[in-house]
Amino acid sequence: MRRLGLWAVGLAALVAVANVPTTTHQGVNFVVSARTLPAYVKALDFVDRDANYKGLARQIAGRGSSEEARLRAVFDWTRTNIRDTPAGFPVVDDHVWHIIIRGYGQDDQKADVFTTLLTYAGVPAYWIFIGPRPELTLSLVEIEGKWRAIDVPNGVIFKGPDGQLATPELISADRQLVARQGPPRYRGLEYTRYFDRFRAPTAPDITRAEMQMVWPRIWFNVKRLAGRGGDAWSMRPPSRETPGSD
Repeated sequence: MRRLGLWAVGLAALVAVANVPTTTHQGVNFVVSARTLPAYVKALDFVDRDANYKGLARQIAGRGSSEEARLRAVFDWTRTNIRDTPAGFPVVDDHVWHIIIRGYGQDDQKADVFTTLLTYAGVPAYWIFIGPRPELTLSLVEIEGKWRAIDVPNGVIFKGPDGQLATPELISADRQLVARQGPPRYRGLEYTRYFDRFRAPTAPDITRAEMQMVWPRIWFNVKRLAGRGGDAWSMRPPSRETPGSD
């Protein structure tokens, strides 16, 4: 009877924790609203999205190809399947998986889909805003140990003079490279203006895409509780100044 009582108490405690109210947020036309749901529902949704990202990334890019081949596969898929938000449709800001289901999004959401699926395909990636408002969304992808610059919304995979994928350091130092490979204008501004003050950022200790993964997120939060979490992804990170720069 004592054991049965302990089991009953444990089960009651588990049910109570599982039903603790949690909050999730959604933005519609830039107005954010919150709704409450039980902790177990939020956890199940998180695990379900994680599994879906893994399956879709494997379907698009596989694991046997080179890092650059996976980059191009996910880049092409995103450009084909995530279209511009149609006129009159709501701008919805919620989970990356919901962007994939809807099949449309804003420029930063396209980069969000690209970097998330590419990270799940085994190639670390994240995105940031650069330049003056209304800002440009730039994706950073780690290929062969170096970060490379990709502009998903405008369909630009930057390359250096040697034909290799360009690093952020290279494009920050060569405006002509940007001018040759980018569009003439973007959102009413000359494209090169977005790179006027651009410097290569320091990669975060955990990217936005990795926060969609079960174990990396749990481990980061454990380290954060211990005061060793490091820097999380930010859409507007401080620039890393190069030696000798003003």
